[in-house]
Amino acid sequence: MLARKRFLSALLCLVALLAVLPLSALAEEAGESPYRVVIEDQAELLSEAEEGTLREVMEKVLPYGNAAFVSVSENYTSAERLAENKFMEYFGDVSGALLLIDMDNRYIQLIADGAVYKTVNRTRCNEITDNIYTYASKGDYLSCASKAFEQVTRLLEGQRVAAPFRYVTNAFLAICLALLGNFALVSLQRRKKVTPENALNVQVAVNATGAAVKAGAVAAVALTMLDQRRTKHVESSGGSRGGGGFSGGGSSGGGFSGGGGGHRF
Repeated sequence: MLARKRFLSALLCLVALLAVLPLSALAEEAGESPYRVVIEDQAELLSEAEEGTLREVMEKVLPYGNAAFVSVSENYTSAERLAENKFMEYFGDVSGALLLIDMDNRYIQLIADGAVYKTVNRTRCNEITDNIYTYASKGDYLSCASKAFEQVTRLLEGQRVAAPFRYVTNAFLAICLALLGNFALVSLQRRKKVTPENALNVQVAVNATGAAVKAGAVAAVALTMLDQRRTKHVESSGGSRGGGGFSGGGSSGGGFSGGGGGHRF
């Protein structure tokens, strides 16, 4: 009888202990991720089968944080504000990433917070939305969302994401600056009185200056690309070491403390 009472007491203690343990701790002990996937397709952009395909892609983010996809047909605020509000509604100040397709404003917004934001920061979010907005323009919303979370996962795993749009923009601006500088120099020389004796010297100087401006512009583009590659490498390394244990500003108990970027489509 005494042994039976001891057994019942031990069993009750075990049940009480399990009742007070956090569910996240139990999930971690069982080898499961404490994070979750949320799909809220209010605009009905995806079929049921497409939602299943997207969920499989989004689940690859779970070792690092939560993942959410949201689409809306009406929005009375900015896409960024709505995305932040949705993130706080689903996850609070816990690490994660959220992709919003705002059909009202025709805008894609990708945001991140916590450990995910250490790697997928504003610059990376802008690069990703630059890479995917064309899919939304064509009405291929599954590819748009899938490509977004695939690139988020790639960054979190320490890999790189191509940013051709940014490089092309930098190169175009550099060429424009070079041409503008060359035009200004030629205009300045034309205003001066040039004698036949020094006309050849002036032309040589103009050509040399124009070549120098163009060379400097090309060098600036090269340095910009190199700096971006170094930044990617450093931030990706830091993000992969951090894992899912850091919550960006979450301990302060405030609102959304991450950031993101977007693109109109």
